[in-house]
Amino acid sequence: MILLYRKIMVGENLESMQCEMYFESLFDVDFDYLVGLGKEMPTLLFIDASKYSEDVLNDWIFAFTNIILINNNPIRAFIIRGYSEDRQEFKGYYRVLSSYKSPRQIVQEVTTSIDENLDKIIGNSNRVVQMKKMIVLSMFYDGSIMILGETGSGKNLLAEIIAKLSPRGSRPFYSINCAAIPENLLESELFGYKKGAFTGAAAEKVGLIEQANDGTLFLDEIGDMPLNLQAKILAITENREFFKIGATKPIKVDVRFITATNRYDDAAIRNDLRYRLSAVKVDLAPLRERKTDIPQIFDAILEKKGYLVKFENIPQDLKERFLSYSYPGNVRELINMIEEYLAVNDVVQASVNSSMSKNVKLLAEEAMVARMLNGTTYKDFLQEVYKSVSHELLVQRSEVLGNNMNELSKEFGLTTRRIRDLLAEANSYIKDQSTEVDDE
Repeated sequence: MILLYRKIMVGENLESMQCEMYFESLFDVDFDYLVGLGKEMPTLLFIDASKYSEDVLNDWIFAFTNIILINNNPIRAFIIRGYSEDRQEFKGYYRVLSSYKSPRQIVQEVTTSIDENLDKIIGNSNRVVQMKKMIVLSMFYDGSIMILGETGSGKNLLAEIIAKLSPRGSRPFYSINCAAIPENLLESELFGYKKGAFTGAAAEKVGLIEQANDGTLFLDEIGDMPLNLQAKILAITENREFFKIGATKPIKVDVRFITATNRYDDAAIRNDLRYRLSAVKVDLAPLRERKTDIPQIFDAILEKKGYLVKFENIPQDLKERFLSYSYPGNVRELINMIEEYLAVNDVVQASVNSSMSKNVKLLAEEAMVARMLNGTTYKDFLQEVYKSVSHELLVQRSEVLGNNMNELSKEFGLTTRRIRDLLAEANSYIKDQSTEVDDE
């Protein structure tokens, strides 16, 4: 089981709950311990505040917040008030949760919700683990979030999970794909209209922005939204109000926007809107960069459909096809290929487009062309290919593993010193190659 976040319990009523550290009283909390926690692991404090006065809590939280701000530790706190009025307050680095339930019940519900929602994102690859940790940290953030991910990678699911775990988790969540609706209808869907605003407007329509008031609205493929509508969305983020089509008075709203784009440098998004909507960015890795998750995704899909077969039990040649394919359509395409396998007991798409055999043939052709044009020997050509692939693989894994020398050393079977030397050589080589391309 991969640890995605650390739990610390404070208070007598939370004793014996599963966690990494327990303090009997608020006054016993060791701030040095909190400050010294590793910054790579999100930490949640669950504090049973039922026996403390408001002044004590405020003083403690003030000190806690200052320490966290100064040391930049990824620590967030839940202040639990069991057997009290039902309410929830959100204050940046901590949430106050009050309920008629016991503190233990409240904590159990919160942690269960976190775990169940994170489990919806299938996979334990490094990219997925880092993204799940980012989701835990964003639980205490109530501003706009932008999801960066290719088509078919699961942006809608990710948006739902982020919304569910946010301070607005119990409030409305709506989504709309800006690329799937014609421009003249998109404005009506988002903003609604007054009766008689245009021909055919026989009754007033409530738009998604108004329906999502106090909740979350997910705008998928925001780059496909017309610029005039982008300007209106920007006005909502600034003024917290909008006009229905045909209306003369604005409507006040409090909507949290989650947006997504499949283009990482989407020039179609207004810069001022991009800055407003992307204070926090979540990078959703394409499936080809997390192929180690494919067996888990395969098993989860078949289990959901009621099949007993597991990835490990399918024929070896099918395993190779599933794992070697590049998946331009990402998880959506993988699901279609699994459907094909269930229907005809084969995967035609992957066998036709399998990248390895195709690339080998292309490289062989390139080697012969290089010999004819430049007199390059096959030995020199193969050495250059080996060097290029080795450098690219090392640089990619370094980025995925956060430049963790120990992990890289394990994966490549080399000493950390040798890894550092090779990384320096690889970065220099890639820089030289890009310079050559620019010169051409």
